Amino acid sequence: MKFSVETRPVAQWSGEILVVPYINEKLFSHPSIASINKKLGDSLSKLLKREKFKGSVGETRLFATQGKLRFEYVMVVGLGAEKDLSLDNICKASSRSAQAAHQLKAKSMLSLLPLAVPNKTSPADLGQSLSEGVVLGLYRFDRYKSKKNNDDALRAVSFVGPGSKPSAFLQGIRRGEAVSQAVCYARDLINIPSRDKPPELLGREAKKFRGIRTRVFNHRQLKTMGMGALYGVGQGSDHPPVFVEMHYKPRGRIKKRVAIVGKGIVFDSGGLSLKPAKSMETMKDDMSGAATVLAVMRLLPQLKMPVEVFGYIAAAENMPDGGAQRPGDVVKAYNGKTIEVLNTDAEGRLALADALSYLTKHRQVDYIIDIATLTGAALVALGDLYTAALGTDRTLIEKLQQAGDLCGEKIWELPLAEEYMEEIKSNVADIQNIGGPYGGTINGALFLRNFVSDKAKWVHLDIAGPSWANKPWAYAPKGGTGIMVRTFIRFFSQL
Repeated sequence: MKFSVETRPVAQWSGEILVVPYINEKLFSHPSIASINKKLGDSLSKLLKREKFKGSVGETRLFATQGKLRFEYVMVVGLGAEKDLSLDNICKASSRSAQAAHQLKAKSMLSLLPLAVPNKTSPADLGQSLSEGVVLGLYRFDRYKSKKNNDDALRAVSFVGPGSKPSAFLQGIRRGEAVSQAVCYARDLINIPSRDKPPELLGREAKKFRGIRTRVFNHRQLKTMGMGALYGVGQGSDHPPVFVEMHYKPRGRIKKRVAIVGKGIVFDSGGLSLKPAKSMETMKDDMSGAATVLAVMRLLPQLKMPVEVFGYIAAAENMPDGGAQRPGDVVKAYNGKTIEVLNTDAEGRLALADALSYLTKHRQVDYIIDIATLTGAALVALGDLYTAALGTDRTLIEKLQQAGDLCGEKIWELPLAEEYMEEIKSNVADIQNIGGPYGGTINGALFLRNFVSDKAKWVHLDIAGPSWANKPWAYAPKGGTGIMVRTFIRFFSQL
């Protein structure tokens, strides 16, 4: 995709599709848009009124110009009500316009969406949201398609920028392009069938990143190191588990040190506590947390973020065979705590236990954030659009929520209710890996709480819901979403 900013007068504009914003149930009142409508004989206003076009966010209408403009089509795109205008709605409208242009097999379009955004909006943030919408909205995973339709792809998008700070606007566009490409990278990793992404693949991916120091520990090293929890999860698979440590250190002054930890279960059959067949269909996405961590670490050197970040991935394949972990087995985690494994399908928390224990022992950081498709209970509680957050530091949760709100990745805090700790105490070990029949998301977080220090500012993000789109979103097709990549980058930017 080629992005650019149009600075010429309206009379010199030309191309295939001209995108015009519609806000507060009317065409946006700007001299350039008024001039365009006048050249069309006020037909835009008349037709929209006749069709009772409301202009909800992302709603589009397409009109042929019939030679009255130096464009083939005018596309009207809704932004909803001005009082509800947000960066996320701008991203959605930009995404929908790009999707509509792509369906029309247009190669280029010129968008006037920025004209409708109030001046108080940061030009950099505006540019970032616009380009993110385009790239994310056009994402398709066609690696396994025998025929690929790349010839009709939208190739060039130009925006008529805001009047102030055009350089900041263009910089935001470039940043949004980089961030959304990282999200697409995460989506690709999630969408790859499990057969083609054994745990060691995640380690190989991490080693490719420039500006990142990476170590990959194989299954023999895990056993020697005492990572019995992670090792036990993967012992039933022909593809052994691995543990990945990545380190990004910027030049100059470091604002904060953060550790991000991703669950990397490349396929989750449930182990001997076997899942129903239907539940296994999308279990290639059980490494979505790891995909997010990989995408973020890959992006940090490119953006030159002034935050030191340690990235960790606990990767395994949870399969049943004669050597698989059994319900009732006891394993020892890296920090020495023993765990009774009552359900082998509660395996993600076992993998994360060793990762959290390792970084707690070896790294001093300001914040710890783990991200995992941990519990189906999160889906029951919050549906498939919200991430659950539980942790020991309310300020950190609020910072993540604020970052998520800016890019439409909603985070909802659930209580880390200490009263439920009794439910994960074991009769034969220190703790067990499941609790009672209720509050599964809370129980999962309480389990993980045992593997970070008492003083740690730690938050657990359960992305079991939004990690996978069962139907297309505004800027995500069905499949892996790459959720939280944009939130992490926004979060780092605000530290």
